[in-house]
Amino acid sequence: MSILKSWVAGLASLCLSAAVAPAMADCSAASVPINSARYESVGELTVKAGTGCIFNINNIPGAVQQTKIIQAPKAGRAGVRGLEPFYAAKPGYSGLDEFTYAFIGMDQYGGPLNVVIKWKVTVIP
Repeated sequence: MSILKSWVAGLASLCLSAAVAPAMADCSAASVPINSARYESVGELTVKAGTGCIFNINNIPGAVQQTKIIQAPKAGRAGVRGLEPFYAAKPGYSGLDEFTYAFIGMDQYGGPLNVVIKWKVTVIP
């Protein structure tokens, strides 16, 4: 098992919801409310180098069928585990990064769901 896979498997305790609330000292973010099934938002996230965050799919107005990373970070790693996106800060790195993911599916009325969240990340030592 790769180090990243092993590390990501251990991230289950670091959860931030779609209306983000910080879970641990290694990750902190202001709340990003999701107001509709077709919505784009930007949030700010602070992460300690060598750690990461998992974002769950609470408070999405519909059924998420797919989660996609639509802009990869330049310094860290982003991916999807199940339907939950994650961000992993590179060990030893400090500085700015950003990534974007989309929740795709069907809203509560049977229409399209496309929620896009861009995170501006500050990685601290």
